[in-house]
Amino acid sequence: MQLSSHNIPGLKTANRSIFSKAGILLFLIIILLYPASSFQGAKNGLLLWFNTVLPTLLPFMIVSNLIIRLKISSILSKLFYPLFHIFFDVSEEGSYPILIGFLSGMPVGAKTIGDMVEKKILSLREGQYLLSFCNNASPMFIMSYIAISQLNLPGFRVALLLILYGSGVLSAFFIFRLRRGSNRLTAQGYECMDSYKDSTTFDFEKLDAAIMEGFEVITKVGGYMILFSICAQIISDFGSSISYLKLFLISFLEITTGINKLNNSGLDMNIKIALITGITAFGGLSGLAQTKSVISNTRLSIHTYFKGKLLHMILAFLIAYLYVNFVGY
Repeated sequence: MQLSSHNIPGLKTANRSIFSKAGILLFLIIILLYPASSFQGAKNGLLLWFNTVLPTLLPFMIVSNLIIRLKISSILSKLFYPLFHIFFDVSEEGSYPILIGFLSGMPVGAKTIGDMVEKKILSLREGQYLLSFCNNASPMFIMSYIAISQLNLPGFRVALLLILYGSGVLSAFFIFRLRRGSNRLTAQGYECMDSYKDSTTFDFEKLDAAIMEGFEVITKVGGYMILFSICAQIISDFGSSISYLKLFLISFLEITTGINKLNNSGLDMNIKIALITGITAFGGLSGLAQTKSVISNTRLSIHTYFKGKLLHMILAFLIAYLYVNFVGY
């Protein structure tokens, strides 16, 4: 019997390792060949992280860590459960990630879900479902940066937020509830709650742990942002002009730079808005890497998340395009 490399796990692992090492060496060579672009990209990524992401997300991460450790999430979950259960078909404990994810954005939503799955407050099944729509760009990023700063359409900011979050919920419905049945989503949620027996009394050890965990995650996020900003800047500076292929690659890599490039392009305004909405829904490969970093200690699947984000991107693009053409902005 003849065996192909696809049937031998060791060969597949070795091939992935070779490609990974080759990719790292190629990236190093590109940085050396384009030092000015690499410097500017790293600078842009660092400034974006320091001026925007760090002060915006770090407090949410620290407080969210404390809320989970002290089981305050149970109180908030009870408060919002009647509403969220009707709209999202989640367990009582599953209500908290929806609240924190919608308020704080990526990757705090994923981090919160990962922590709750790891501590067995949520089942893996429900955690995967929540991850598909609770880890998006933050409301501040959507309404301030995109709608006001870039598009200069302050009246469109609420509609843009609703389109992005609504299409995320719709994609989760198609992937999990419509195809597989909603009755299996929360079946294990209540059984998992009792396995988390940590003390609910506040002490400075818990605060120290929450702070250090928050800094660890935010530092990882900064590293990914810098690396992907370098790639985006090199692509942007390569050649003499910005082509549609460049716009696609930059947007697919890092959405902040991609949104800016799309906004400054000569595309029709309606197409421009729909494309920006679509890439924001996807989150870019930088956002995918950030999400992977905060769920790496869990069994949550990044592949399932990726497929959900692709569907989210398509739905967001279509809904935004229909909205601006038939309703306006």
